[in-house]
Amino acid sequence: MLSLKSVSISILILLNLGFSSTVFADPALRVCTTGDYPPLSSYDAKTQTYQGFAISIARQFGKYLNRQVVFVPSTWSNMNKDLQTKCDIAMGGITNTPGRAALFNLSENILPNHKAPIFSNMNNIHFKNFVDIDKKEITIIENKGGTNEPFAKTHIINAAIKILPENAQVYACLNKYPNRKYVMFTDAIEIEYRSNQPGSILSNKGIKFKDIPNDPESYKIYMTNKTDEGKILIDAMNKFHQSHPKKFKQWYQASLHLNYPQTKVSCPF
Repeated sequence: MLSLKSVSISILILLNLGFSSTVFADPALRVCTTGDYPPLSSYDAKTQTYQGFAISIARQFGKYLNRQVVFVPSTWSNMNKDLQTKCDIAMGGITNTPGRAALFNLSENILPNHKAPIFSNMNNIHFKNFVDIDKKEITIIENKGGTNEPFAKTHIINAAIKILPENAQVYACLNKYPNRKYVMFTDAIEIEYRSNQPGSILSNKGIKFKDIPNDPESYKIYMTNKTDEGKILIDAMNKFHQSHPKKFKQWYQASLHLNYPQTKVSCPF
């Protein structure tokens, strides 16, 4: 728990940034994150620690506000509820969407991104574009919650769609059955990371597909509750982002080279 002096310093920082003198109810900065999305948010069960780009930003932001950072584990399907009941801010692989903007305060755009397919290198010969993927003999596997599931359900017409509870389970299946025509639609950021891991059998060819429907550039953001404290906090994050553009780029590049733990989950089929 932070001291009264630390809380006072935090308030002074906010006053200097042009914010009101509203006192945060809890001096700790509670950050909801999924921990299943390297290089943005990854949880190591052995050390019980988080790492990744969003994790680095959270820690630096905590220092900026002089608030202790506490990470709260969440899932994509429970993210909205967890943010409203357990956290001050949600950070990780969160995409800017109209639905989220209606419910929460969103930060400025942090990282550019777009949806793309990831599949095994063995499937490079079969998949050259989106049309090759949306066929009856293909199976699309997605994690429940987040933006991958609705993207697939909106744009896939012919291929079968299978939904799994966890993001890591989808990758377990892609790796377990490299000779099967399995595909996942996810973020280009994640595809670039996953396909470049040592010994990876996954392809990044899908990032360059030009015929993916209704897939304009999207952005990763952070979000807070629509409360007075939430508004103050997201404004502080935006000012932090604006005042550290080079640092944000450096922290992202550093996150690409961290040694992330391999989540031990199995494909459920």
